[in-house]
Amino acid sequence: MKQLYFYNGEAYIILRAIPVSYFFSKEGELKRDLLHLWKEGLDADHVLKTESHFLLCETIKEPEWEEIYGSEESISESSS
Repeated sequence: MKQLYFYNGEAYIILRAIPVSYFFSKEGELKRDLLHLWKEGLDADHVLKTESHFLLCETIKEPEWEEIYGSEESISESSS
């Protein structure tokens, strides 16, 4: 089952959570290339960071919809 994560009013599906330590060298430098490879490999569109993990995520897009104006009568008449 996929886990959801909510941040700044957006919803994300967590594709993979990887410990932060995996992406840092012994000198404490962030291995951005490695993080980018993971992001591309998982087809993630967003990376979030918690205290302990990088979360490689897919953003849940808000569905497009169109407001329908009119009364129920006019809607039922047009469908018959």
